[in-house]
Amino acid sequence: MALQRRRHNNYQRIRIRLLIPLISGVAAALLVLFSLLSILAPSPNDTDHLRHFYTSSLNATPDDAITTPVFCVPRGGGKMDRHVWSSRNSEHFHGCSDAGNKFPNNFVFLMAEAQVITQANRYLMIATSGGLNQQRTGITDGVVAARILNATLVIPKLDQKSFWKDSSNFSEIFDVDWFISYLSKDVKIIKQLPRRGGKTLSSYNMRVPRKCNERCYVNRILPVLLKKHAVQLSKFDYRLANRLDTEYQKLRCRVNYHALRFTNPIFSMGEKLVHRMRMRSKHYIALHLR
Repeated sequence: MALQRRRHNNYQRIRIRLLIPLISGVAAALLVLFSLLSILAPSPNDTDHLRHFYTSSLNATPDDAITTPVFCVPRGGGKMDRHVWSSRNSEHFHGCSDAGNKFPNNFVFLMAEAQVITQANRYLMIATSGGLNQQRTGITDGVVAARILNATLVIPKLDQKSFWKDSSNFSEIFDVDWFISYLSKDVKIIKQLPRRGGKTLSSYNMRVPRKCNERCYVNRILPVLLKKHAVQLSKFDYRLANRLDTEYQKLRCRVNYHALRFTNPIFSMGEKLVHRMRMRSKHYIALHLR
């Protein structure tokens, strides 16, 4: 009996030793196969136009790649021949930034525009905080806050005192005239506070709690705004709730994806970088360094 058990155990060990190289080989083959698939698989937005460009770009010089516009980012929220909605992965999605019919609208009053909604002697200023992404969020929320309060929005102040030490103002980063005109049917926007009696109207400085909703703004800010006429909300980062009425969410989209447009020098630099990237590959990873 002991001899039979020994033979059986030896047989099991030999079988396991033979199986290990086989399993390793199969695993290696699968790994190579998946690697090849990931390299050869087309990107979700891959089109004939992209393939043609990628083939022709191999024979192009670096100077040709930069001077000849191949990819054009749409200005003013328009469409281009290759955009996110043409992807085969987007068949169940659609754009949703347009205002609905129930949004208290300035759209039928083409001459008066946002002045129909905006009440006189209500001026809202915001001082953004953080890096550029946080400040962009603050600007977007500031527009919605002005709409909630039926107030005129003064062009936001960018954060120049944080550790970034960036002295740029709004007009040096974003196209301020486009920003004002694009949102003219939603919120009245001015570049600076008006003058009264030969002096610029002074603002009352205060801070709103984080994630403040519509009722919070009406209860906390509106009474002060009615009394002081001009209010500046300081350190304006994430001071508006994430969950809002659908129409306010759509307004957020209009501000962030259409109204906030970079100035021409920044836009040109972005186009140049995109051209150079497309010369080298058709797959990209965006990395946000902290």
